[in-house]
Amino acid sequence: MSEQRAGASKAAFFLFGTVAGAMAVLLTVEVPEGHAEVAWGVTWAALLISSLVAAFAGRERRPPPPDGGGAAAGPADTVRPSRTGAVRATAAVVLCLVLGGGTWAFWPEDESKGKASGASAKGGEKPRASWKVPSVGNRDDEGPGAWGLGDSVVRGRVDGLSSYSARDGAERWTLPAPAREAVCAMSPEAEQGIGLIAYGRHYKPCATLVAVRVSDGKALWQRSLKGEGLIDGGAAVGGTTAVTAEDGALRARSAGTGEQLWQRPLGKECAARAVDATSARTLLVEQCGTGARLIALDTRTGEERWTRDLPVESITDAAVVSVTPAVLAVSEEDQRGTHALLGFDDRGAPTATVPLSGPAGELVAPESIGRNFGGQGRPLVLGDLLITLAERDGLWADVVVAHSLKDGREMWEHRAAGSLYGLAPMTNGRVGVLTESGDEGHIILLNKDGAERGLIEPEEGRGGAVSTRPELIPVTGGHVVVNHLSMSGEPALFSLP
Repeated sequence: MSEQRAGASKAAFFLFGTVAGAMAVLLTVEVPEGHAEVAWGVTWAALLISSLVAAFAGRERRPPPPDGGGAAAGPADTVRPSRTGAVRATAAVVLCLVLGGGTWAFWPEDESKGKASGASAKGGEKPRASWKVPSVGNRDDEGPGAWGLGDSVVRGRVDGLSSYSARDGAERWTLPAPAREAVCAMSPEAEQGIGLIAYGRHYKPCATLVAVRVSDGKALWQRSLKGEGLIDGGAAVGGTTAVTAEDGALRARSAGTGEQLWQRPLGKECAARAVDATSARTLLVEQCGTGARLIALDTRTGEERWTRDLPVESITDAAVVSVTPAVLAVSEEDQRGTHALLGFDDRGAPTATVPLSGPAGELVAPESIGRNFGGQGRPLVLGDLLITLAERDGLWADVVVAHSLKDGREMWEHRAAGSLYGLAPMTNGRVGVLTESGDEGHIILLNKDGAERGLIEPEEGRGGAVSTRPELIPVTGGHVVVNHLSMSGEPALFSLP
């Protein structure tokens, strides 16, 4: 074989090792959070080694031909590619990929585990210090909700709102409730920097509606509601629209100005049971007599998109778990009635029914439907999965269960060593599970397939205790736990990296 052909063969082996290594690693290995630089370094080292070894293994030493063998005169010892060398090259590539990819796959999820912080520094920044805000007021005071927006967390209390920096816990502003009035409702989220709250007097309707700007706590507008005021869970913000269920109607106002945009009267002798909204869709659960239905409306115009009768025959508690896709939690007064999480497609056709009590255990449900651990770890929708906490063997949730929203089948479960308190969406499509160990809260990270991928812990000795009604809120650069009830001295809120 000529030197040119031998050189071409060497180049082919080198290219083969590089391409094969790159394809195998990039298609099969997932980058661990917080270790992108290390992972890429290991990967490229594996690729370089695999390509070099492939080129070397593809060479075979061939002794000089015996005298008179008729071979052309050449070097005493010629190096040429051969079929056997190609096999060795392939084996070398596979070995290098196993070593390099294995190093990546099994590299510790968290370099700082066991050190001062539970999350590694990114971009050269030092991990932020843990902080906590002590609880104030009566220990039986129960907060109505919380908002997380950017690097701020707003906690609702009966006596008003307080905003804190998610970086160090410093108080940014307060909005006190009027004299002799309490905060009786909060929208689940603040959208476009605006959230809704409502005030009410003792044994009086929750009837003073206020829009609050999250950046500075300014009350943008206020409306006095008629009749019975807001229903429980009857305020939501979808984009720039504030939607409320009040006084026999569903009303939409500009979140910024309070100007009424549209209203939809409820049916005769009907009542709203739940409402929630996004910028595009509003969901309303309306009960008339012993029947109930789910109604989807255009948030901007109030136009009805579809209606679906619910499988109930008695007075029903309901909560909107997700607007898109549409998911409800329903619990009838009839003990033999429907007690389930219900999924629907974009046209309102039922897709999944997941019993609140079944093989998976007792599923945690939203507080407003009055079952189990109401409010502790409300369900989470992630793509086509409905993820819930469940109580299997004790008094507290101890299992994370995922069901398909396509047909209601159980897809996976993750059993934890201790009690579980909350769920939240995390980066990279993962799920954060709030739990407690050694009287301090921490977060278990799960992949979308239920596999555990890491742990987020506070600085040693600087964490906070979790109460019976916590909420896990992702914020810029970290996470905050808000204890809506602090009966045993738990902090009002505390940070996790």
